[in-house]
Amino acid sequence: MKEKYTNQVVRMIPIEELQVGGYQRPTNQAQVDRIAAAFDEAKLGIPIVSLRGGKYRLLDGAHRIAALRKLGYTHTLVIVLEGLTYQDECDYFRTQDRDSSDLTKYNLFISGLEAQDPLYVNIDRICRVNGFSVGLATHDFNTISAIHALTTICIVYGYDTLDTTLALIRRTWDGVTNTTRREFLVGVAEFVHRFGIVKFAGRMKYRSIAAIWQDYLAETSHSTRQTYSPAMRKAFCRVLVRHYNKGLGSKNRLAMED
Repeated sequence: MKEKYTNQVVRMIPIEELQVGGYQRPTNQAQVDRIAAAFDEAKLGIPIVSLRGGKYRLLDGAHRIAALRKLGYTHTLVIVLEGLTYQDECDYFRTQDRDSSDLTKYNLFISGLEAQDPLYVNIDRICRVNGFSVGLATHDFNTISAIHALTTICIVYGYDTLDTTLALIRRTWDGVTNTTRREFLVGVAEFVHRFGIVKFAGRMKYRSIAAIWQDYLAETSHSTRQTYSPAMRKAFCRVLVRHYNKGLGSKNRLAMED
C-alpha cells in the first residue's frame, strides 16, 4: 500500500512570530479577556497557521493566541499547513468558520473579498463606483451594512440591477439616512427589475421616507420581512409604486402584478 501523508505538522514556535491575516475579523478584547480569565491549558486546543513566505500566518486561534500573549506565554504548539496561497488562506478561514455564530456577514464579505470571490469583488466594485462602501456603520448613508441585501440583489437580479439600484438611490435620496437599509435596497431593486428607472428620482425625491416606511410596516404586518423572502421584496416595491403613482393620471400610473 502506498503511504500518503498530510501536508501539516505540529510545531512549537514563538508567539511573536505569528501574524494575523487581513481577512481575519477584528480581535474582540472582551473575548480575549474571558479566555485569559478562565484559562485552562488542557482546553487550549492547537491553533492552525499557514507557513507562507517563511512567515507563520494565523488561520484559526487568533483570540487564543492573544490570550496567551496577555498571560505572558512566549511559545505555543501550532498545526502548520504548507503550500497555501494567500487566497487559499482566505478561503480556509471563511469556510472553516462558516457555521460559527461569531462570523458575521461582514467577516465573510471581507474574507471573500480578500479571496477574490467574484461575488464579493463585484459588489465592492459596484458600491465604490456609486460612491458607497461596505462597512459596519448603520447610520451613514454612504456606508452599506446590509451585506445580505447586496448579495441577494446580485444573486436574484444580477450585477447590473445592483448598479442601477445604487445609482438610483443616490440620485433620489443622496445623504438621506435609512435609504440604504436592506428594505430600501431590495425594494428598489425589485422596482428596477419590474419597471426600470422610469421617472423614479423625480417623483420619489420629495416623498416622505417616514411615510414610505410606515406603509411598508402596515403592508407586512402579517408576513415575513426577511431579506431572502420574495414576498418582502415585492411588498416594499408595492409601497414604492403607490407613492410613485400619487398624483398621476390613470394613463401614467404603474401597475404592479404579482
